[in-house]
Amino acid sequence: MKKLSIAILVLTMVLVMFNGCAKKEDYAVKVNGHLVSRTAFENKLEAAKNYYTKQGIDLKGEQSETILATIKGEVLDQLVTIALIEQAVEENEWATDDPEVTEMIEDYKKQLPEQDYDAWLKEQAMTHDEVVNYYTLFVNVGKDVTVSDKEIKDFFDANYPYYGGQAEQVKARHILVSSEQEASDIIKELKSGADFAELAKDKSLDPGSKENGGDLGYFTRGQMMPEFEEAAFKQAKNQIPDKAVKTSYGYHVILVEDYKEAIKPDFEKVKDSVQQDTLEYAKFQKFQTYFNDLWEKAEIEYAPDLKPIDAA
Repeated sequence: MKKLSIAILVLTMVLVMFNGCAKKEDYAVKVNGHLVSRTAFENKLEAAKNYYTKQGIDLKGEQSETILATIKGEVLDQLVTIALIEQAVEENEWATDDPEVTEMIEDYKKQLPEQDYDAWLKEQAMTHDEVVNYYTLFVNVGKDVTVSDKEIKDFFDANYPYYGGQAEQVKARHILVSSEQEASDIIKELKSGADFAELAKDKSLDPGSKENGGDLGYFTRGQMMPEFEEAAFKQAKNQIPDKAVKTSYGYHVILVEDYKEAIKPDFEKVKDSVQQDTLEYAKFQKFQTYFNDLWEKAEIEYAPDLKPIDAA
Protein backbone atom coordinates (compact mmCIF):
# COMPACT_ATOMS: atom_id res chain seq x y z
CA MET A 1 0.00 0.00 0.00
CA LYS A 2 1.03 3.53 -0.62
CA LYS A 3 1.50 4.66 2.97
CA LEU A 4 -0.98 7.07 4.46
CA SER A 5 1.41 9.91 5.13
CA ILE A 6 0.60 11.62 8.41
CA ALA A 7 3.44 14.01 7.63
CA ILE A 8 1.61 15.13 4.49
CA LEU A 9 -1.78 15.28 6.22
CA VAL A 10 -0.55 17.40 9.08
CA LEU A 11 1.55 19.79 7.00
CA THR A 12 -1.28 20.25 4.52
CA MET A 13 -3.44 21.39 7.39
CA VAL A 14 -1.01 23.84 8.94
CA LEU A 15 1.23 25.52 6.34
CA VAL A 16 1.55 28.84 8.12
CA MET A 17 3.75 31.74 9.23
CA PHE A 18 3.79 33.19 12.73
CA ASN A 19 5.80 35.92 14.42
CA GLY A 20 5.23 36.62 18.11
CA CYS A 21 7.28 39.81 18.38
CA ALA A 22 4.57 42.22 17.30
CA LYS A 23 3.94 45.73 18.45
CA LYS A 24 0.44 46.34 19.78
CA GLU A 25 -0.32 48.88 17.07
CA ASP A 26 1.01 46.66 14.30
CA TYR A 27 -0.78 43.32 14.46
CA ALA A 28 -2.77 41.21 12.02
CA VAL A 29 -4.68 39.10 14.54
CA LYS A 30 -4.69 38.43 18.28
CA VAL A 31 -4.98 34.80 19.36
CA ASN A 32 -5.84 34.34 23.03
CA GLY A 33 -4.30 37.74 23.66
CA HIS A 34 -1.08 36.95 21.78
CA LEU A 35 -0.28 39.33 18.92
CA VAL A 36 0.57 38.04 15.47
CA SER A 37 2.51 40.68 13.57
CA ARG A 38 1.50 42.48 10.44
CA THR A 39 4.89 41.53 9.03
CA ALA A 40 4.09 37.85 9.48
CA PHE A 41 0.82 38.36 7.63
CA GLU A 42 2.47 40.22 4.74
CA ASN A 43 5.22 37.59 4.40
CA LYS A 44 2.75 34.74 4.30
CA LEU A 45 0.42 36.64 1.97
CA GLU A 46 3.26 37.24 -0.48
CA ALA A 47 4.18 33.55 -0.40
CA ALA A 48 0.53 32.59 -1.01
CA LYS A 49 0.19 35.01 -3.93
CA ASN A 50 3.36 33.62 -5.50
CA TYR A 51 2.01 30.09 -5.14
CA TYR A 52 -1.33 30.90 -6.78
CA THR A 53 0.38 32.79 -9.58
CA LYS A 54 2.52 29.72 -10.33
CA GLN A 55 -0.69 27.69 -10.50
CA GLY A 56 -1.95 29.95 -13.26
CA ILE A 57 -4.36 32.02 -11.15
CA ASP A 58 -4.71 35.57 -12.49
CA LEU A 59 -4.42 37.95 -9.53
CA LYS A 60 -4.80 41.04 -11.70
CA GLY A 61 -7.90 40.15 -13.69
CA GLU A 62 -11.57 40.95 -13.26
CA GLN A 63 -11.96 38.59 -10.31
CA SER A 64 -8.72 39.65 -8.60
CA GLU A 65 -10.41 41.48 -5.73
CA THR A 66 -12.52 38.45 -4.81
CA ILE A 67 -9.59 36.05 -5.19
CA LEU A 68 -7.28 38.20 -3.07
CA ALA A 69 -9.92 38.49 -0.35
CA THR A 70 -10.15 34.70 -0.26
CA ILE A 71 -6.36 34.34 -0.07
CA LYS A 72 -6.13 36.87 2.76
CA GLY A 73 -8.77 34.92 4.69
CA GLU A 74 -6.79 31.71 4.22
CA VAL A 75 -3.60 33.39 5.41
CA LEU A 76 -5.31 34.70 8.54
CA ASP A 77 -6.63 31.21 9.29
CA GLN A 78 -3.10 29.87 8.90
CA LEU A 79 -1.72 32.50 11.27
CA VAL A 80 -4.29 31.55 13.89
CA THR A 81 -3.49 27.88 13.39
CA ILE A 82 0.22 28.25 14.06
CA ALA A 83 -0.42 30.47 17.06
CA LEU A 84 -2.78 27.92 18.61
CA ILE A 85 -0.31 25.10 18.02
CA GLU A 86 2.59 27.04 19.52
CA GLN A 87 0.52 27.95 22.55
CA ALA A 88 -0.60 24.33 23.10
CA VAL A 89 2.99 23.07 22.93
CA GLU A 90 4.17 25.68 25.45
CA GLU A 91 1.25 25.25 27.86
CA ASN A 92 1.64 21.46 27.97
CA GLU A 93 5.44 21.70 28.18
CA TRP A 94 5.81 19.06 25.47
CA ALA A 95 9.40 18.26 24.49
CA THR A 96 10.15 19.46 20.98
CA ASP A 97 13.23 17.23 20.78
CA ASP A 98 11.20 14.01 21.10
CA PRO A 99 12.85 11.38 18.83
CA GLU A 100 9.47 10.59 17.27
CA VAL A 101 9.05 14.24 16.31
CA THR A 102 12.50 14.32 14.73
CA GLU A 103 11.76 11.12 12.81
CA MET A 104 8.52 12.51 11.38
CA ILE A 105 10.25 15.69 10.23
CA GLU A 106 12.99 13.70 8.53
CA ASP A 107 10.34 11.58 6.85
CA TYR A 108 8.61 14.70 5.59
CA LYS A 109 11.87 16.09 4.21
CA LYS A 110 12.29 12.93 2.15
CA GLN A 111 8.84 13.41 0.63
CA LEU A 112 9.53 16.88 -0.71
CA PRO A 113 9.67 16.48 -4.51
CA GLU A 114 13.02 17.62 -5.85
CA GLN A 115 13.26 20.49 -3.41
CA ASP A 116 15.64 21.36 -0.60
CA TYR A 117 13.95 21.61 2.81
CA ASP A 118 15.34 25.09 3.55
CA ALA A 119 14.20 26.30 0.13
CA TRP A 120 10.76 24.86 0.81
CA LEU A 121 10.57 26.70 4.14
CA LYS A 122 11.49 29.95 2.45
CA GLU A 123 8.93 29.43 -0.29
CA GLN A 124 6.22 28.80 2.31
CA ALA A 125 7.36 31.71 4.55
CA MET A 126 7.85 29.24 7.39
CA THR A 127 10.48 28.44 9.99
CA HIS A 128 11.85 25.11 11.15
CA ASP A 129 10.59 25.79 14.67
CA GLU A 130 7.06 26.00 13.33
CA VAL A 131 7.40 22.60 11.70
CA VAL A 132 8.75 21.20 14.96
CA ASN A 133 5.73 22.56 16.84
CA TYR A 134 3.31 20.93 14.38
CA TYR A 135 4.75 17.49 14.88
CA THR A 136 5.26 17.95 18.62
CA LEU A 137 1.54 18.56 18.97
CA PHE A 138 0.66 15.66 16.69
CA VAL A 139 2.94 13.17 18.45
CA ASN A 140 1.80 14.06 21.95
CA VAL A 141 -1.90 14.14 21.17
CA GLY A 142 -1.64 10.67 19.64
CA LYS A 143 0.60 8.96 22.20
CA ASP A 144 -2.21 7.04 23.93
CA VAL A 145 -4.12 6.09 20.76
CA THR A 146 -4.73 2.37 20.17
CA VAL A 147 -6.84 0.46 17.65
CA SER A 148 -8.90 -2.71 18.05
CA ASP A 149 -8.95 -5.77 15.80
CA LYS A 150 -12.38 -4.68 14.55
CA GLU A 151 -11.09 -1.22 13.65
CA ILE A 152 -8.18 -2.75 11.76
CA LYS A 153 -10.50 -5.07 9.81
CA ASP A 154 -12.94 -2.24 9.09
CA PHE A 155 -10.09 -0.09 7.81
CA PHE A 156 -8.97 -2.92 5.54
CA ASP A 157 -12.49 -3.42 4.16
CA ALA A 158 -12.70 0.29 3.33
CA ASN A 159 -9.22 0.52 1.78
CA TYR A 160 -8.36 -2.95 0.42
CA PRO A 161 -7.56 -1.68 -3.12
CA TYR A 162 -4.45 -0.03 -1.62
CA TYR A 163 -3.19 -3.40 -0.40
CA GLY A 164 -3.06 -5.12 -3.77
CA GLY A 165 -6.78 -5.56 -4.28
CA GLN A 166 -9.18 -4.15 -6.84
CA ALA A 167 -12.37 -2.22 -6.16
CA GLU A 168 -15.60 -3.03 -7.96
CA GLN A 169 -15.61 -1.10 -11.25
CA VAL A 170 -17.80 -0.33 -14.23
CA LYS A 171 -16.88 1.11 -17.61
CA ALA A 172 -19.61 3.31 -19.00
CA ARG A 173 -20.65 5.93 -21.51
CA HIS A 174 -23.35 8.53 -21.03
CA ILE A 175 -25.30 11.16 -22.90
CA LEU A 176 -26.19 14.20 -20.81
CA VAL A 177 -29.19 16.35 -21.82
CA SER A 178 -31.22 19.06 -20.12
CA SER A 179 -34.72 17.58 -20.24
CA GLU A 180 -36.42 14.27 -19.51
CA GLN A 181 -38.25 14.41 -22.84
CA GLU A 182 -35.00 14.77 -24.78
CA ALA A 183 -33.52 11.87 -22.86
CA SER A 184 -36.60 9.77 -23.65
CA ASP A 185 -36.27 10.56 -27.35
CA ILE A 186 -32.60 9.54 -27.31
CA ILE A 187 -33.47 6.24 -25.62
CA LYS A 188 -35.98 5.53 -28.39
CA GLU A 189 -33.32 6.22 -31.03
CA LEU A 190 -30.87 3.91 -29.29
CA LYS A 191 -33.41 1.10 -29.05
CA SER A 192 -34.05 1.55 -32.75
CA GLY A 193 -30.38 0.89 -33.48
CA ALA A 194 -28.71 4.32 -33.31
CA ASP A 195 -25.02 4.37 -32.39
CA PHE A 196 -24.51 5.47 -28.78
CA ALA A 197 -21.12 7.12 -29.34
CA GLU A 198 -22.35 9.12 -32.32
CA LEU A 199 -25.41 10.34 -30.45
CA ALA A 200 -23.21 11.37 -27.55
CA LYS A 201 -20.95 13.39 -29.84
CA ASP A 202 -23.98 15.08 -31.38
CA LYS A 203 -26.25 15.66 -28.38
CA SER A 204 -24.41 15.34 -25.05
CA LEU A 205 -23.91 18.45 -22.92
CA ASP A 206 -20.93 16.97 -21.07
CA PRO A 207 -17.83 18.71 -22.52
CA GLY A 208 -15.49 16.29 -20.80
CA SER A 209 -16.78 13.17 -22.56
CA LYS A 210 -18.87 14.08 -25.62
CA GLU A 211 -15.95 14.19 -28.05
CA ASN A 212 -15.07 10.64 -26.95
CA GLY A 213 -18.58 9.43 -27.57
CA GLY A 214 -19.59 9.85 -23.93
CA ASP A 215 -16.83 7.53 -22.71
CA LEU A 216 -16.21 7.83 -18.95
CA GLY A 217 -13.77 4.95 -18.72
CA TYR A 218 -13.66 2.73 -15.65
CA PHE A 219 -14.76 4.16 -12.30
CA THR A 220 -15.34 2.88 -8.79
CA ARG A 221 -17.97 3.71 -6.19
CA GLY A 222 -17.62 7.19 -4.76
CA GLN A 223 -16.33 8.81 -7.96
CA MET A 224 -19.65 9.80 -9.54
CA MET A 225 -22.85 11.50 -8.42
CA PRO A 226 -24.74 9.09 -6.09
CA GLU A 227 -27.75 8.76 -8.41
CA PHE A 228 -25.55 8.14 -11.45
CA GLU A 229 -23.38 5.65 -9.57
CA GLU A 230 -26.31 3.64 -8.23
CA ALA A 231 -27.82 3.27 -11.69
CA ALA A 232 -24.53 2.39 -13.39
CA PHE A 233 -23.60 -0.36 -10.93
CA LYS A 234 -27.07 -1.92 -11.20
CA GLN A 235 -27.37 -1.74 -14.98
CA ALA A 236 -26.56 -4.81 -17.07
CA LYS A 237 -23.77 -4.63 -19.65
CA ASN A 238 -24.66 -3.35 -23.12
CA GLN A 239 -28.27 -2.73 -22.11
CA ILE A 240 -30.10 0.40 -23.23
CA PRO A 241 -31.95 1.72 -20.16
CA ASP A 242 -35.70 2.34 -20.17
CA LYS A 243 -35.27 5.78 -18.61
CA ALA A 244 -32.62 8.36 -17.90
CA VAL A 245 -31.05 9.13 -14.53
CA LYS A 246 -31.59 12.60 -13.12
CA THR A 247 -28.78 14.43 -11.28
CA SER A 248 -28.07 18.10 -10.60
CA TYR A 249 -26.36 18.22 -14.01
CA GLY A 250 -29.40 17.08 -15.96
CA TYR A 251 -30.59 13.76 -17.41
CA HIS A 252 -28.13 10.97 -18.16
CA VAL A 253 -28.65 8.10 -20.58
CA ILE A 254 -26.15 5.44 -19.49
CA LEU A 255 -24.54 2.55 -21.33
CA VAL A 256 -22.47 0.12 -19.24
CA GLU A 257 -19.82 -1.54 -21.38
CA ASP A 258 -17.93 -3.59 -18.79
CA TYR A 259 -18.07 -4.62 -15.14
CA LYS A 260 -15.27 -5.85 -12.87
CA GLU A 261 -15.91 -7.64 -9.60
CA ALA A 262 -14.12 -6.51 -6.44
CA ILE A 263 -10.97 -8.51 -5.60
CA LYS A 264 -9.84 -8.53 -1.99
CA PRO A 265 -6.29 -9.56 -1.04
CA ASP A 266 -5.61 -12.00 1.82
CA PHE A 267 -6.12 -9.92 4.97
CA GLU A 268 -3.71 -11.98 7.04
CA LYS A 269 -0.87 -11.36 4.58
CA VAL A 270 -1.20 -7.57 4.83
CA LYS A 271 -2.48 -7.29 8.40
CA ASP A 272 0.71 -5.74 9.81
CA SER A 273 0.64 -2.92 7.27
CA VAL A 274 -3.08 -2.40 7.78
CA GLN A 275 -2.61 -2.23 11.54
CA GLN A 276 0.05 0.48 11.24
CA ASP A 277 -2.01 2.50 8.78
CA THR A 278 -5.12 2.18 10.95
CA LEU A 279 -3.18 3.46 13.95
CA GLU A 280 -1.77 6.41 12.02
CA TYR A 281 -5.22 7.30 10.74
CA ALA A 282 -6.70 7.10 14.24
CA LYS A 283 -3.95 9.40 15.53
CA PHE A 284 -4.70 11.91 12.84
CA GLN A 285 -8.40 11.84 13.64
CA LYS A 286 -7.63 12.58 17.29
CA PHE A 287 -5.27 15.37 16.21
CA GLN A 288 -8.05 16.94 14.14
CA THR A 289 -10.51 16.74 17.04
CA TYR A 290 -7.98 18.24 19.45
CA PHE A 291 -7.12 21.07 17.09
CA ASN A 292 -10.76 21.83 16.28
CA ASP A 293 -11.39 22.13 20.01
CA LEU A 294 -8.48 24.58 20.35
CA TRP A 295 -9.95 26.70 17.56
CA GLU A 296 -13.49 26.66 18.98
CA LYS A 297 -12.30 27.81 22.42
CA ALA A 298 -9.85 30.44 21.12
CA GLU A 299 -10.37 34.16 21.57
CA ILE A 300 -9.59 35.65 18.16
CA GLU A 301 -9.49 39.36 17.35
CA TYR A 302 -8.58 40.56 13.86
CA ALA A 303 -7.08 43.91 12.97
CA PRO A 304 -10.01 46.10 11.86
CA ASP A 305 -8.83 46.36 8.25
CA LEU A 306 -8.17 42.62 7.98
CA LYS A 307 -11.29 41.22 9.61
CA PRO A 308 -12.80 38.54 7.32
CA ILE A 309 -16.34 39.22 6.14
CA ASP A 310 -17.66 36.05 7.76
CA ALA A 311 -15.82 36.55 11.07
CA ALA A 312 -18.05 36.90 14.10
